[in-house]
Amino acid sequence: MTRIEPDAPRTGRSRRPRLAATLVAAALAAAGLVGSGVTPADAASHDFTPPKIKHVWLIVLENKSYEASFTGLNQNSYLWKTLPQYGELLRQYYGTGHYSLDNYISLASGQAPAPDTQADCPQYRNVSPGTPAADGQTNATSGCVYPDSVYTLFNQLDDKNVSWKAYMQDMGNDPGREDPYKCGVPGDPSGNGVPDPGAATATDQYMPKHNPTVWFHSLIDDPQECDQVVPLDGRPAQGGHPAQSGLAEDLRSEDTTPAFSWITPDNCSDAHDSTCKGDNLSGDPNNHQGGLYASDLFLEKWIPQIMASPAFQDNGLIDITFDEAFPPYKIYGNSTGDYTGNSDPTLNTPTDTAQSVVACCNELPGPNTSQPGDQAFGQDTTPGGGITGSVLISRYIRPGTISDQPYNHYSWLRSMEDLFHITKGGTDGQGHLGYAGTPGLRPFGPDVYNNPGGHAMQPAPMGSNGVYSATSKQPKDQPALLAPDFTGPNAVLDSLRLGAGQ
Repeated sequence: MTRIEPDAPRTGRSRRPRLAATLVAAALAAAGLVGSGVTPADAASHDFTPPKIKHVWLIVLENKSYEASFTGLNQNSYLWKTLPQYGELLRQYYGTGHYSLDNYISLASGQAPAPDTQADCPQYRNVSPGTPAADGQTNATSGCVYPDSVYTLFNQLDDKNVSWKAYMQDMGNDPGREDPYKCGVPGDPSGNGVPDPGAATATDQYMPKHNPTVWFHSLIDDPQECDQVVPLDGRPAQGGHPAQSGLAEDLRSEDTTPAFSWITPDNCSDAHDSTCKGDNLSGDPNNHQGGLYASDLFLEKWIPQIMASPAFQDNGLIDITFDEAFPPYKIYGNSTGDYTGNSDPTLNTPTDTAQSVVACCNELPGPNTSQPGDQAFGQDTTPGGGITGSVLISRYIRPGTISDQPYNHYSWLRSMEDLFHITKGGTDGQGHLGYAGTPGLRPFGPDVYNNPGGHAMQPAPMGSNGVYSATSKQPKDQPALLAPDFTGPNAVLDSLRLGAGQ
């Protein structure tokens, strides 16, 4: 892949119509904001200029509440203990719905959950009626694939001539199951579409519902867009198609590294399945343990490669997050442990799913469902996807720090739009799509980018700043955890070398 400089024009790239500013005015007057507690004046209350980050890597994991991931309940010490030493843990990061798909759509476009997206799209077919609604939303009483008029972050990056790529682990492993040259679509969404679009198999654990690009005609109808959606490990030239470079190859040079990289692990490596259908990267063909154990193996493989890359060294940002919060109980099939004291082993129903059914950030319900995530886990829930937590690593973030400022997927989208200087169009006319344009919504601020000078700092053990991620402190005699190994089989990085000016 050739890097596209900000001033270089793209040719052959269609320009789709954006929602007009007049629609924004109508949206603010519509019932969607009644009772939300925000006003247009609130939008200007957060005056902050993000740092000059040049490259972003987003890794989206699956179905874990904060209490499952960051309290030691599961075998995931790399995510829970090691990585926060290099960056910041957001303890109040929230999903926007249940179940998976609606969260990916919110992240990519700011569209709120709809009936079929909340149900993980039982039929891969076009959204109907697909007409514009208030707040930059789309009327979607059925279907999951949004019309060409619905913009995504990827389209916005195109308009700014900012390079991007979406890396999908296992995509195309099973010939004919999904099209690796057309964004990984599971078939044709017209008419009745495709039933049950994709499930993990022993040879192909790719899941279309975890790929944010296959749900928008603004992407799947454009071959140039789909050229940027590739298998994580790349794909050799075949069948008249050129070779597709994977993440490892692209990381070798800053010129070949996209400015924005979306990374979707397969259904084992993303922590979704407690027992993997296929390879969990352990190297043992008889080991099929999944969950957070498998996602740790994935992160241990890829995070050091990203951190050692020239692009990360030059003002990079890594963001590891989850789509939604699932309760940490074995009965849901994605946890290897039960939350002691909150689940009765003699019953088939947990007694506490509090972190999995809450919302933040004045989240609005949208025109298609009154309660995003409603009735999840057998409870009468509040709107939202629960608390997942998120870990961010950058030279502009002090290692070992924690933020309790609430953020959600709409906040993340707004943060990326601000980071890449997208200032036109969108719901608010200032570059923010869908509910990312909600007045008063807070993007990542100085609580996240808390090292504004960008000077490299030593990794900080958990609790060294007096704040712990879990409910109890680490034992004082617990040995320090080793940092990721960048330089050899027995070497340990003694500090974060995050670019020039150390």
